[in-house]
Amino acid sequence: MPSEKAKENKALVVSCAACKKSVPTESAVALTGIEDGRRHQFVVCVPCANGGWRPPGFAGIYNPRPV
Repeated sequence: MPSEKAKENKALVVSCAACKKSVPTESAVALTGIEDGRRHQFVVCVPCANGGWRPPGFAGIYNPRPV
């Protein structure tokens, strides 16, 4: 559920690359992966990232965040 700030400003809402739900940017993270041979930022909601979803080619460390 988007916060009050995000409800008023559509620029503060993104679609999660994993679950495809609309989430506020304040509860999302960008994970770097590889798409078509190039580095690409995948925006993922915190519950999906904490649950283990990683983009193809992810080679980093993710520290779980509170939901």
